Amino acid sequence: MKNLLSNYPGQGMSKIDLHVHYLPESYLEALLHCGEKNPDGFPTPDWNPKQHLEVMQHLGIQTSMLSLSSPHINFGDRNATRVLARRANEAGAELVGRYPQQFGLLASLPLPNVEDSIAEIQYAKEVLHADGFALPTNSRGVYLGNPCLDPILAELNRHQAVVVIHPNKPGSIPENVVEGLPIPMMEFLFDTTRTVINLILKGTLRRFPDMKLVIPHAGAFLSILADRVGAAIQMMPAVFGGNIQSGGEPVDVFASLKGLYYDVAGVCLPRQLAALLSIVDADHLLYGSDYPYTSELGCLKLAEALERTDLIGDEQRRMIYRDNALKLFKMRLC
Repeated sequence: MKNLLSNYPGQGMSKIDLHVHYLPESYLEALLHCGEKNPDGFPTPDWNPKQHLEVMQHLGIQTSMLSLSSPHINFGDRNATRVLARRANEAGAELVGRYPQQFGLLASLPLPNVEDSIAEIQYAKEVLHADGFALPTNSRGVYLGNPCLDPILAELNRHQAVVVIHPNKPGSIPENVVEGLPIPMMEFLFDTTRTVINLILKGTLRRFPDMKLVIPHAGAFLSILADRVGAAIQMMPAVFGGNIQSGGEPVDVFASLKGLYYDVAGVCLPRQLAALLSIVDADHLLYGSDYPYTSELGCLKLAEALERTDLIGDEQRRMIYRDNALKLFKMRLC
């Protein structure tokens, strides 16, 4: 299949993909034994490196920063989670070793266990030379921003790590509501919004300012909810208590959101991207295909929409496709 994007304004702009997944054998085996035929109500896609490289060529992608998708690797057994994290990360590092220009690695952690996660951060950085880390919005119902995870985030902050967040199935979902709808359709956006607001209101972002967080799917519902949360903090500070206080000053929701990075994977056009651009500048946006959970044809259609939109110009496209990622990851991708 030829590059179907060659007739659009951004032709010739190579891309660095921040939201893209691999499925190593260890992870596939875990999914097979997790007790659900289709975890998240969504079929597990076929994947192999050769096919992935071909899709990258069709989409004009130079480098894919590989990470695991949902469900997160913790299925309830601490030791199994620790072993799976190590095996999956080593498989990702092996791919990077074979294709150093085409693949990078965002390592997984055995959350929410603190000791195991810190050990895996050190192994991933010192031995595997991972480019960054991928964290779920929650693991076993423990959300990012929960103080019990602070030692893990402190270690990531010490490394000034790029941390890509990926939605995970919420700890609980109301029964008898939109039965049969796959979890990614709505719940992924809810859970992303939930964990980012938690990180803000718990003061986590203030405590660990050297992490560089990437929020998926164009920020989910954050650009819509920000006005409501920001106004509530200003009007009712006593309701929120000490969680939003730092040096006596309330959290600035918009400043917090402006400091984060966002991938544009998924259907962010025509409305969601416009809302996000009202809060953040294009220098904090990053390309994402969501392959292979989004099919090649779907990736091509979404990429075409990015090429056609007049919300961004060619200079902004270049930033989103490549330049912003180069600044985040610095030397290795240069």
